[in-house]
Amino acid sequence: MKRAFFVMAMTLSLAGCGQASKAPQVAETGTATESGELKTLQMEDGLKVTWLQDVGRKQSRNIFADASDALVDSLGLQDGVPSTISAFLAEKDGVKMLFDTGLGRKAGRVLPLLDSLGVRTSEIDYLYLTHLHGDHIGGMLDGDKVEFPNATVFVSRMEYEGWMSMPDDKKAQVVKTFGAYEKQLRLFEFGDVLPCGVLPINAVGHTPGHTVYQLGRLLVIGDLVHGAALQLANPDICASFDADKAASRASRKRILEYAHDNGLLMAGMHLPAPAFLKR
Repeated sequence: MKRAFFVMAMTLSLAGCGQASKAPQVAETGTATESGELKTLQMEDGLKVTWLQDVGRKQSRNIFADASDALVDSLGLQDGVPSTISAFLAEKDGVKMLFDTGLGRKAGRVLPLLDSLGVRTSEIDYLYLTHLHGDHIGGMLDGDKVEFPNATVFVSRMEYEGWMSMPDDKKAQVVKTFGAYEKQLRLFEFGDVLPCGVLPINAVGHTPGHTVYQLGRLLVIGDLVHGAALQLANPDICASFDADKAASRASRKRILEYAHDNGLLMAGMHLPAPAFLKR
């Protein structure tokens, strides 16, 4: 993807959500709870974003086969790489948007944390999915019950169709979930402008249609980075979860550069707590 697209994307992303000033600034209005599960930031353009930690974890060193033992040892990561499973709640002009849903009520904390904020799942207007792995869509159902009855659900067409072409045993959760959300599902193309000016950016590699979302100065990077302590300085290193390593490397390098060049705040589903990063 050419840099010219990103310039256009930056302009379009502000449409309908107010104007951001040229100097990107982030003001913290909340701090992490004692358990380290929540952190809220107030962006300068009126956007409020809250990190929701589904699970705190370390990624096993073994999933980073591209990293040499010498590098891992030098960084003190022999026992694992700090990480999380996270989702993000964005609020703007009375609209509530949730980026991914975590593992679900039985295994994770995203839905109870929404409850603790006084946000009912029925109040979520838009659900933006970075991709369709179980730790990102697991919160969409409670058994057979839809958790977000009033949300319009956005998934890239490339991602959805890629999963639907997989063998039955691999796509069972996806088929069940989107069967329940059939009337709420909207498939988009990269380059479309979604509600509230959310811009989906092609970040394929981790999965067939892995998506990064930009909303003003916020960049929700999904699974672009699994182990920040390794991959930020060494973006050629892939996690074993990346389906297409070459495409994943290219996406990671391009988007990390874009975020840096434009002073964007990154929110990552596997960044270490509190899962916000600005380079």
